[in-house]
Amino acid sequence: MDGTLSSLISPITSIANLREGVKARQVSTHTHESAKLGAYRRFQQIGHRDFRTIRPGSSWAFPEMQGPGCVTALWITVAGRLLEAVYRSRVPAHRYLWINIYYDGAETPAVSAPIGHFFGNGTSKYVSFSSKFVGMTSGGYYCFLPMPFRKSCRVVMENRHPSQSIALFFGAITFHQVPELGPETGCLHAQYRASDFRGSEDVDGATIPNHPHLILEEDSGPGHFVGMTLTFYPNHPIRSRFKTPYFLFPYLEGNLKVYVDAEVREPLPARIEKPVGSPPGPQSIECTGVEDYFLSGWYYINGPFAALYHGCPVKSYLTGVVSQYRFHEADPYPWQERIRMTMTHGEFDQVDCRMESLAFYYKKAGQ
Repeated sequence: MDGTLSSLISPITSIANLREGVKARQVSTHTHESAKLGAYRRFQQIGHRDFRTIRPGSSWAFPEMQGPGCVTALWITVAGRLLEAVYRSRVPAHRYLWINIYYDGAETPAVSAPIGHFFGNGTSKYVSFSSKFVGMTSGGYYCFLPMPFRKSCRVVMENRHPSQSIALFFGAITFHQVPELGPETGCLHAQYRASDFRGSEDVDGATIPNHPHLILEEDSGPGHFVGMTLTFYPNHPIRSRFKTPYFLFPYLEGNLKVYVDAEVREPLPARIEKPVGSPPGPQSIECTGVEDYFLSGWYYINGPFAALYHGCPVKSYLTGVVSQYRFHEADPYPWQERIRMTMTHGEFDQVDCRMESLAFYYKKAGQ
């Protein structure tokens, strides 16, 4: 990686390094156009507007950023947080306001996800927490994941709610223009996926069900996986939360499996033979449980928490909803040609629940 970009991506270790040839720029919702602000006629006469309203089924785009460069900070806030405090209502923006990121004039976004998952909490409830790369702090949302781009970068906010506007949307994106990007520099990508498991089979005999939640599927490379957010919703108050011999959070017994390159097999079998003493399988990585992968234990026994690289912002004993995140700055999962990541719902795909995930990874734009 070239020295200029390295200093941008690793500011903690290189904050004192001088960055010759680098220009800091920002695009935001601010504009000097006149807005109808009612009693605020002075603002209307001067031409001052800091926010946008995104109507149902429509989108709004930040001004396009020209490269080569790297997005170093992304911040937004919406009126939903204020309304939640006043009316004790849920924030629809978490699920219905999507962020779409395009590189180098591409028609397909490299990142497309609800803002809740993108900023580390996949539930509909705003919860203040902070990590090194994403967080929600006192009404705001931030992301410090570096987003290099060679020619251009475009960020589009999309309201997918059928009838409700996203009011008072504020946002600012800081990026640095650099002389060049090295050939080994990847661009941030993300895959959002949701699975609704109902009528899951119990384990019977020498075979077990095999229909896990798919977290990441990429058939081009090279690249490396750097983190995810994952949220569970129980589909049934009894069957989803009391599955002998587990109770309350049995879906946290799920196992993460990572298949790399030649380990990826087609098609995925519906059932797997599991005789006693069978080998663990072809996957490079298999974790011992959901909260184990997120560097915790015993169904997050001490409750919600937030750390630099991993956390569980939401865990509800009442509803059974659990949302967690983890980042792999020092220990990414690389691949050369293909990668597949799955997570079982329960130890043997036998627990009814809804799973939503967002996988973050880097690879070349347009691959």
